[in-house]
Amino acid sequence: MTPRRFGLRARVIAAFGIGALLLSLLLSAVTYSLTLGNLVDRRQSDVRTNAIANAQGINEEVFQDIDRGRLTDILRRFDVPEGSHQGMLHLGEFYWTNTLQFTDDQLPTAFVAEVFEGTPVEMTFDGTEAVYYAVSLPLPNANASASYVQATPLTDVDDTVNGLLATLAGASAVTAILGLGFGIYTATRLLAPLGEVSAAAEQIAQGQLSTRLDEGRDPDLDRLIVSFNGMTSALEERIMRDSRFASDVSHELRSPLMTLTGSVAVLEKRREDMPERAQVALDLLSADVRRFKVLVEDLLEISRFDVGAVELDTEEVLLSEFVRRSLHAASGGTREVPVIHEAGAEDLIVEIDKRRIAQVIRNLSENADKYADGVTQARIARDGDGVRIELEDEGPGVPETERELIFERFSRGSEGGRRGTSTGVGLGLSLVVEHLRLHGGKIWVTDRVDGLNGARFVLSLPDVVVDE
Repeated sequence: MTPRRFGLRARVIAAFGIGALLLSLLLSAVTYSLTLGNLVDRRQSDVRTNAIANAQGINEEVFQDIDRGRLTDILRRFDVPEGSHQGMLHLGEFYWTNTLQFTDDQLPTAFVAEVFEGTPVEMTFDGTEAVYYAVSLPLPNANASASYVQATPLTDVDDTVNGLLATLAGASAVTAILGLGFGIYTATRLLAPLGEVSAAAEQIAQGQLSTRLDEGRDPDLDRLIVSFNGMTSALEERIMRDSRFASDVSHELRSPLMTLTGSVAVLEKRREDMPERAQVALDLLSADVRRFKVLVEDLLEISRFDVGAVELDTEEVLLSEFVRRSLHAASGGTREVPVIHEAGAEDLIVEIDKRRIAQVIRNLSENADKYADGVTQARIARDGDGVRIELEDEGPGVPETERELIFERFSRGSEGGRRGTSTGVGLGLSLVVEHLRLHGGKIWVTDRVDGLNGARFVLSLPDVVVDE
């Protein structure tokens, strides 16, 4: 299974969103790292300064033979940062201001070893409840291998950093959303010219060959616009030239066709006087002349659509009666086709071009006569302010691969290709499409509603219902 590819607009928006998110994450990581380092350095500097000041003060009061009971009293007289623990190594033994909260057992072994050697030392370590920054400074006046020890938790730094982390995460999310918004704005502006090209191409596909794009608005797109307009002009000129050719040829053929038709009519009046082989030849000639006449008339009609020389001549009609009579006339008055009305469609009055819609129904009926033994049922339904007319037959149906192909010019589908006796030229359904398009409508073919063999041709005519 081929993976689904996202459209250009989605890829542009995603690129902006992901780019904004990655950039914001990078900036957040740098900000977090620098801020954490600065906060830790500042906190350690404050603790170090405090410890040095306390060690200097204690150094003036501690001596070798001091009463050990006074050591904790001396320590308590000096202020330390909130949550800090202070102690002293004196004559090989540690003294702490609060042994219930902190003792030398919580200090790293390497730190304690440095303290016993009487050298200044500082270290950051993980305690039981927090990360600590410990400082030890020797007290030379004591002359007893004494050192001052201060351990300060970095809890406030962690709290600040955690708050900063939440702020950075929120900022990254907001940045990503803003990036998506900017991506949507940029993609809309960036792809707007492509939308105009697409809209122009759709108008051209619908037959509006005079459609052009405005030049000079964007120098980067002018080359594309000039090429597009040049292609459209060449296409319009080619189609108009072909249309004029078909129209001219059709007009030129009408005079000899009338002569042929008149001559065949004269011969048919004397058919009984002819030998049998001549009668067979006359029948073949009559059939080909009739087929030729239909071809010329259809070509003339198609040419009028191509050059835009057609206009609607609308009038109000009772739809159900109009459809019934059109089907009856299309069969040459030989049969009545039942017309079914869905709820609310019995007495619909519509405003249409009677001649064109009657020709649509006649062409579809003749198509059903050729390939499906005729229309067996018609259905009328209201669709908002429009109507649907459905014609069903009991023929072999239309293969799904040909349901769009049969409406193209000179296309008769596989059934038409196998019927050597058919007099069709493949323009009837094309004319149906053109007549409906002139009304703003469309046609398609599908299966019968009841699931039986056959085809169902659906005509959709919007905005034709006359308000009562």
